[in-house]
Amino acid sequence: MYDLRLYISKKGRIKFVSHLDMFRLMQRAVRRAEIPLWYTEGFNPHPYISFLLALSLGVESEGEPVDIKILGDMSPQEVKDRLNRCMPEGLYVESAVKPFNKSAEIAYGTYKVLYSKEDISENELFEALTSGSLTCEKSGKSGGKKVMKTVDVSQHIKSFKLSSENEDIGLEVVLPAGSTFNLNPIQLSQAVSGYLGKEVVPVSVIRTALHTEDMTGFY
Repeated sequence: MYDLRLYISKKGRIKFVSHLDMFRLMQRAVRRAEIPLWYTEGFNPHPYISFLLALSLGVESEGEPVDIKILGDMSPQEVKDRLNRCMPEGLYVESAVKPFNKSAEIAYGTYKVLYSKEDISENELFEALTSGSLTCEKSGKSGGKKVMKTVDVSQHIKSFKLSSENEDIGLEVVLPAGSTFNLNPIQLSQAVSGYLGKEVVPVSVIRTALHTEDMTGFY
């Protein structure tokens, strides 16, 4: 038995499939591909499949890490090839390698966000991102109960870069990710909307990379 990390791209309509349904989808793909996965023990054994960082609904991804455990000696390349023959439209295994980093080492994610120029100008977006006054409501816990908390979004923007892309404005932004604290571009967009006093909804959002605390790539 050995550990294997799949890097999967998730694009198109499948971005609207929930995290739980993605897990079920992967289970079906593994069975159809006849991949010899290790099964968990207990009363309800199931194949070990671990999505290391769940995506928000509607967010696409490149290089999304998914850990599995392989029984026997099937090669990573064969696992990749078999799965890709059984994946639904929009899902593709980019690579299959033995993991290097631990999942707890994920600290940041890089996102590419597109906004329509009809909704917001580049100057408005730059002003909002550099204002130091962006906040959003985020669920949290207090006394063991779920509550909504106001989060200072501005202090959590690691870096950003703007670009003009035909009828859209491109925003490449690095935000906290992982087990300690998460901030996604949907919440960032809500904060921008609140600051500008108008609704600003992304045309598309894609997570392009994950990083460790020192901003090296997650592998």
